[in-house]
Amino acid sequence: MSNKTRLLTPSEKIIPFSTLKKVSDRIKLVSGTEDLWEKIEIYDGHGILLATLEYAAVNPESSGSATLKELDRTIQNKFPVNARQWLKNYFTSVKAIYTFNLYPDSMNKNSWLILGGIQNFLKDSLGGIIQADNEGYYNEAGLYILWQMYEGATGNATAASLDDKGEWVPYSYSLKLDDKKSVDLFKQGIAPKRGFFSRVFGI
Repeated sequence: MSNKTRLLTPSEKIIPFSTLKKVSDRIKLVSGTEDLWEKIEIYDGHGILLATLEYAAVNPESSGSATLKELDRTIQNKFPVNARQWLKNYFTSVKAIYTFNLYPDSMNKNSWLILGGIQNFLKDSLGGIIQADNEGYYNEAGLYILWQMYEGATGNATAASLDDKGEWVPYSYSLKLDDKKSVDLFKQGIAPKRGFFSRVFGI
């Protein structure tokens, strides 16, 4: 099972390695330079490798462009249809891809905090959307939008749906991953209606 998580960003700005080092001192430059790094290794406090982080610009003939084409291929026939089309449009604006190659056997709660801190810093600094293998896509607000979830998934995802104008509805909702009816409605692009208190108090 693939274990990659990607930040797809429309920003051409590159965060220097020295800046990332301030976010986490558990990273090591593997390839590239401090200002134009290509690959970083991320370790836990015991020196165990948790993940690698790779940077790829998206331009003709680049590895980033090839990755984007593959991602576009893998969303064919995925749902909701309108979210799929939104993603295809978004892909045309992507200038760079940051790929976390994860080693889940090495992970624990603290490991995810380390990786999450780096990912959140990059996303907050650059903007963009998140793609996670065996899960799907999350929009700029971090809300779940396209179903590619692994079989047998449980728990909840904070989701969003598009309205008839192609804009995200102004509220999110909790999608129960093992509830077939809820998942089917999500795949149809139908957001659950909010109750009275939700509409009045915005909850």
